[in-house]
Amino acid sequence: MPLRDELPPRTGPWATRFDSEEALVRADDVLRAAALRDHDLVPIAGFEELYGPDMLVRAAQATAIGIDPVRPYLPDGEINYVYGDFYTDALAYGVYRPADGVGARGPAAPEELWNTTLYPYPGGELDPTTVPLAELGLDVPGVDRRFVHFCAGALGVEAVDDLAELREAFDGAWPDYREVLRAGLRHLVAERPLQVEQWYDLTYVRFPDQRELTAYLAQVYAYLFDGFPAMPLAPN
Repeated sequence: MPLRDELPPRTGPWATRFDSEEALVRADDVLRAAALRDHDLVPIAGFEELYGPDMLVRAAQATAIGIDPVRPYLPDGEINYVYGDFYTDALAYGVYRPADGVGARGPAAPEELWNTTLYPYPGGELDPTTVPLAELGLDVPGVDRRFVHFCAGALGVEAVDDLAELREAFDGAWPDYREVLRAGLRHLVAERPLQVEQWYDLTYVRFPDQRELTAYLAQVYAYLFDGFPAMPLAPN
């Protein structure tokens, strides 16, 4: 298995940024509060929640450009760039980890959460904040919306290479959060309800087949809960 620094850089379909420090700070404030309130290390919020109902105000907060994941090339062979529409269904993702020294009960104050990454995305094929759990085969005991956020954010194309940062402090996560992730990963591995096409729509990480996806999720489970030493590598 190649080392991480031997792999080519992974690039997602969107190159996104917040257009000002104020926009980024506002997103962090709201997402950090949601993380503490909901016991969720990967909170996700819509731009309306972050910046209010005015569409023009929302559209001025972030920029996105990317290669169309459905039609990456034009008929003449040129790359088909597409532009994100932040007027309507844009989302902001936060990926946090407990600070060093946080006890077994989990973070209880804003300074006890460290930010791993924060990024905006245009709405995709599957909105992790609204997609019914049953549509993903996740309407089962012990699993809730936080597991969908974890898959879309922590295992999504922007942050999946940072899983080691979460693992270093994962023992300081809230016990109920750890149990939701444990139940969700075990269910995905045992029952395989989520198809590779759905996984791509949720994460923008494409697996060649169901077997590879299941093996990867089993490694994520072992990495987070069984002391498996090597960080699982998602496909480039």
